[in-house]
Order: sequence, then C-alpha cells, then structure tokens
Amino acid sequence: MTIRLPSASAVRPQVAPQSESVRMSRPPTAEPLATNRFRDAMELRPARAPLKQLFTDFARPRSHGAERTTEDALADMDSLLRGPSISREENGATVLNDAPYVNDSRDLGTGLIPARFNAATQQVEANAALESEYLAKMTPEEQAQYESVKQACLDAGDPVAALSLQKLLFEGKLPGEKDLMGEGTLLDQLALAADPETPMVEGLDRGAFLCDLVQELATPSAIAQRGVGTCAPTTLAIDLAMRNPAEYARIAMGLASPEGKVTLAGGMEIEREPGTATEDGKDRSNVQRLMGSALMEVANGSRDYDNETEEGDGANARDLDTLNEAIWGRPMEHKGLGTPKERAEAMDIIDAQLAAGHSVSVGLTWGEDSAHKVLVTGTETIDGQEYINYINPWGREERMLREEFEARMIDINYDPKGTRPIRPPGIHIPVASERPPALPPEGLDLEQLRRAIQLRG
Repeated sequence: MTIRLPSASAVRPQVAPQSESVRMSRPPTAEPLATNRFRDAMELRPARAPLKQLFTDFARPRSHGAERTTEDALADMDSLLRGPSISREENGATVLNDAPYVNDSRDLGTGLIPARFNAATQQVEANAALESEYLAKMTPEEQAQYESVKQACLDAGDPVAALSLQKLLFEGKLPGEKDLMGEGTLLDQLALAADPETPMVEGLDRGAFLCDLVQELATPSAIAQRGVGTCAPTTLAIDLAMRNPAEYARIAMGLASPEGKVTLAGGMEIEREPGTATEDGKDRSNVQRLMGSALMEVANGSRDYDNETEEGDGANARDLDTLNEAIWGRPMEHKGLGTPKERAEAMDIIDAQLAAGHSVSVGLTWGEDSAHKVLVTGTETIDGQEYINYINPWGREERMLREEFEARMIDINYDPKGTRPIRPPGIHIPVASERPPALPPEGLDLEQLRRAIQLRG
C-alpha cells in the first residue's frame, strides 16, 4: 500500500508543549479523610499534572507481511500509542503507562528526535496486508470512507493518527455502532470530519482536529486535560470515548461546527465556549479544547466558566451528575464520602459497577491539599495485594492499593442501573431534577461541606 505524505512545508504547526512541575507528597494511608479537613479547606486546590515522561526508543514492527498477526500489530500499536509499560511510583500510586499527548509534535516528525513519527510510519506500512483483510469485510462505501479518513490523516502529516485508525479497524470498532442519537456510526462521523465539504468553525485546522479525534478514540487513556482544572468532566469524556466512540465523535463534531452547538442524548444543548475554536495557549488537543471547556460549563453548576481565565472551573459530585445524565440520557447517581463507612459502601458500589462492565468516576485527595477525579476501570491482585486500576485524566494509566484508594476517596459518580440497556436512540429523556440532600449526622452539615468542595484537579 502506498502512503502519501505531504512535503515538510505542509506539516501543520504545533505549539511547543508547556508544563509545570508539581510538588506531591504521599498522605498516610492509615488515616481516614478527616472531617476538619473539609472545614479548614472548603475548596481543595486543583492537582496539577507533573511533566510528561517522553520516550524515544520505539521498537520496530515485530513481524511483516503474511507472518504479521493482529496480536502483533496491536501490541506494537499499544507500545507507541499508550507508551511503553513502566512502573513509576508517584503520589501513592504506580504509573503503568504514560501515553504521549495526541498533539505531540513528534507525531509530525518536527521534533528534535522524530522517533515516534518514524516508528508509526513503519508500523502503518507493516500493517498493510492485515488492513486489506479487514477492509475486505466492509462494504465498498465503508471502504471508501475509511480510505478518505486515513488519507486525510496522512495529508495532515500525522502517521500516528493513521496508525490509530488502523487500531480502531483491527479492534472491530469500525464501522462501529451508531451514536446515542442514531445519526451515524463511528466511521460515518470520522468520514464527515475528513470531508472538506463539511463546514467547520473558522480558524480550526480540520486535519489537526481529525488526527486528534482519531487518536483519542483509539487510545482513550491518552485523553488529557493538560494544566486546566477540568478533571471531573474529562473522566466522563474518557468513559464516553470507551463506551460509545461514535457519540464522542458526534459531540466533538457539533462543537467544531460553525454554529458550535450540539444536543446531547438527554436533550440538553451545549455550545462551544468563546476562545476555544483556535489555539488558546493551554496546549490541549483540538478536541479537548472544544469539549473539555463545553462540558465544564455544564458540570460546574450555576457558575459561569471562562476558558481564558479558568474562572468557574471545578465540579462537585452533585453537579457532575447533571452532566452525566445529559450525556447518557438517563438518571445517574453520586455519593459524597465523609466517613469510613461511606467509603466502604462506595467501594462495594465500585465493585458492582465493574462487575457490570462499567467504569466509575471517583474523586480522591491528591497530595497535601489537592483533589483529583479519576476513572476506575478495574482491579487486579498482585502478590496477594489488591489494586484499583484507573485512568488519570492527565493521559495515563495507574493503579493504587485498594486500602489507600479507599482511604482517599471523596466522592463517586456512577450509573445506578449498571446493567440497564441504554435507551433507544433518538428518545430524549429530560435531565433529572436535583434530589434533596441526605440528612447529615447530628451537629455536622456534611452535605453543605461536600457541595462546597469543587474537584478541579
């Protein structure tokens, strides 16, 4: 298969990544979250992402031609897209994979060491025979859609995005299921984004937007909030990308349109935040710049979110429910956790949700006086010790000892009907009205304290 790459002059520009170091200390695991901590710090500070670890040693494809299997290809892809497996201790957790940012300049071969660009190009070529086998199972129309998306990624100078498209194909996600509104499959949405006839807001680079979108859908753990305090809605975005990638793409496309508006499955209309159509100096992907800001506006309650100043960021569990319900079109639940008993009960909920195949958005204390929201995806037992696996919206996968994770929990957001099928496409269910707060223990208004805590990490 011939790969057409544009000349160096056609490569889309990238803003050099900016990041800040952050001091993090590990809290004692034996102490439960003290109530006076809520009293002394009514709003925990946002947890800021540390410097992203960069990798330059990407392995060559382990096989070629007829010898190359789907398993070989996916293993090579994971090493490049998720980042090599690591085991780095940080803030009471073990970082397992630290995925490169989807808008990493090395994707375009413009960095000092274009190893990622070169490795992706080699893998795309090595996957050609497998790719043809998978495409043969598609209709001619679907094949044409796929080729148009792939070529658009290559025309944008991004073989990492082309490799991500192959990953979606090999994992059986293309053409994929329809979005929650029944408007089209994932392949339909990607082809729409690649089509130069599809209107987009002025100033948005179509190729860069498409490449970021394909990469985020192929590797949801690479979706990153960067240095912006939108951890809570970002966990819901990651969950959506994993469970219904077509809906994630549909929402992104609506926000990228000239009108900048899209109706969610629950009937709520959201719109593009001012100043997010073009680069805003916060180094997020094109998709997260649009989506993270728009979702933050819903998740922060009655406050007005300002993307430029980041005033109004942060979300408590109750307000995050509003966004979760709007995304999925059905009632969701949350719990604030102020006592060991509440945290133990929340762990039981997490176990039940995982058994039903669902992920859970969980708020944790982070460092000495910060909070952060993560997406729990599973558990594992190593040497007799149980760990909680989760995606950190800094764009990485981590695990933490179950006991420590439980001790640090602040709140959870989850689907109370974890095994209940998603409602038929096209039916709008109004967002549930706010539920009355639970009665607090005598002499302590825990609910009032919880509502004041804004997870902004």
